[in-house]
Amino acid sequence: MISKIVFTCSILLSCCQQTTFAQDNERDWLMTEIEKIIRFDTEISFKTVPGFIIGVIDEDSTYIFPFGHKMPSKKSGSIGENDIFEIGSISKLYTTSIIRMLVQEKKLSYSQHINEFLPEEYQNPRLNHINIHSLIHHQSGLPLRPYMFGAKEQDSQNPYLYYTRTDLLEFFRDYIPEKEGFVYSHTNYALLELIIEKVTGQNFDDVFQRYLKQPLQLKNTFIDFPEQKENYISPGYDKAVNLTKPWLYSSFRASEGVKTSITDALKYLNFILRDDQVNMFRDSVVMDEEFPLENSFNQHLTIENGWHILQVKNHKIAIHTGRTSGHSCFMGMVKSSKTAVVIFSNSWVGTGDLGLQILRMINQNWKM
Repeated sequence: MISKIVFTCSILLSCCQQTTFAQDNERDWLMTEIEKIIRFDTEISFKTVPGFIIGVIDEDSTYIFPFGHKMPSKKSGSIGENDIFEIGSISKLYTTSIIRMLVQEKKLSYSQHINEFLPEEYQNPRLNHINIHSLIHHQSGLPLRPYMFGAKEQDSQNPYLYYTRTDLLEFFRDYIPEKEGFVYSHTNYALLELIIEKVTGQNFDDVFQRYLKQPLQLKNTFIDFPEQKENYISPGYDKAVNLTKPWLYSSFRASEGVKTSITDALKYLNFILRDDQVNMFRDSVVMDEEFPLENSFNQHLTIENGWHILQVKNHKIAIHTGRTSGHSCFMGMVKSSKTAVVIFSNSWVGTGDLGLQILRMINQNWKM
């Protein structure tokens, strides 16, 4: 009996060792290929980009690769997997996830119009055509930022700190539409934040914790700083490699305000990749009939539920980028192959198309 147990244990140990060996081999191969891409196919310079960290999901395996340093000084060490970055416009993806959950709970409908959720004194009958779906897909015609947005700016490194919810509501009330159809717009998601708060009766930070942070155990992810301390977040640098300040918000949290680590970002992407109930794309039959999209960026790049979609051969590639004064980020995935790439950079300059190149590489140049 003992000999059988010993034999069984030895087999299990051997299998575990083989699995670990295979994972180590794949990690080494990935590292080598990524280094080749950085060296030969990008113009990344560590003089302007002190460092960045890459996360890769390849089916059941997850890998993290740091490059460069946390600060311009080479003595500062590498960026860590729990270091926190501002992800800027990638925040929109988290917001669309919350909207989808509220729709599933029947607290919202994509066809509901924005005026239904605003105080009567801020409703705009000229904008009765704008519904939740058009806000998500940038079909409202509203501008990137509200007019006179810059007039409220008192700190160039904190563009959203002094633009209040009341400012946003007054802009909406007075806005005269110039065009309908596709305009990429941060304003859309600032308004979605107001809708989410109205429907739930909670502020956006609390809603975020309830629907995403707690269920997915995103320990290093948040909207509002516990305190206004820079050491909560990885140092960021502008084009001249000057240290920048983290952004603070009086509005636009749902558009730009998420802070997270590479580990938590990979958890979020795994949630989308692995849950068949999560359909991040438009239902091609229902959505196209009920909510036709007039246009998008161009014939090769469209928007579906917040994601920017590239169609290459048989692959539907979902990507998004984000940038603040000192951080630049990329998030991309191919749900059909259960692959994803995240890059967080501690520089406004960023890493160009590195993320998309890595995603293409792990999908065998789209030949799969």
